[in-house]
Amino acid sequence: MKKIFGHTAVFLILYILFMLPTYLLPFLGSNSTMLNAAGVASGYGLSPTFWLHLLFLGLLILITGFRAINIAKPWLVLFPILVVIFDFVPLLNSIPLVPTILHLLTIIIGATSSARLTTTAVNDSGVD
Repeated sequence: MKKIFGHTAVFLILYILFMLPTYLLPFLGSNSTMLNAAGVASGYGLSPTFWLHLLFLGLLILITGFRAINIAKPWLVLFPILVVIFDFVPLLNSIPLVPTILHLLTIIIGATSSARLTTTAVNDSGVD
């Protein structure tokens, strides 16, 4: 896994691919508190779009976690976690630009940081 996420292009493509549905699913009511509460009250449970939205955000956390380990910046995973909070917590989900800014920060930091070297340095002098 480290080898795959060592490539910046792989991180960018996967992150953007899984980020786009998180902007489309709210139009179907995925983060609607009223819709999900009505579904639970009527015995149908939470909306399927809610679970799909949560799945995509979980994949973003996972992808960012792999990339964060690879670039030695474990704090980078906090941005997608905050996106989950700002997408699903009532009143916070009415602030539209915060998740976008957090996504952009994740993409910029994840793409501009280079992967750390995992090979050990060889002693060229021959002296230990």
